[in-house]
Amino acid sequence: MCRRVDCSKCGKPTFAGCGMHVEAVLGDVRPENRCRCKEEARSAKPGDAEPSLFRRLFGG
Repeated sequence: MCRRVDCSKCGKPTFAGCGMHVEAVLGDVRPENRCRCKEEARSAKPGDAEPSLFRRLFGG
């Protein structure tokens, strides 16, 4: 079961748990007022991320 929590990064409401009950716990929060930190992190360009361990060890 999911539960409502506040994001430690932006302070906006988000959820913790399985993800199947998001609307049940965030139904009273408009989508534009919810935390988007996870979505923004996933949409970051691959080149913006820190190099992998393999790349740091062997270059490239």
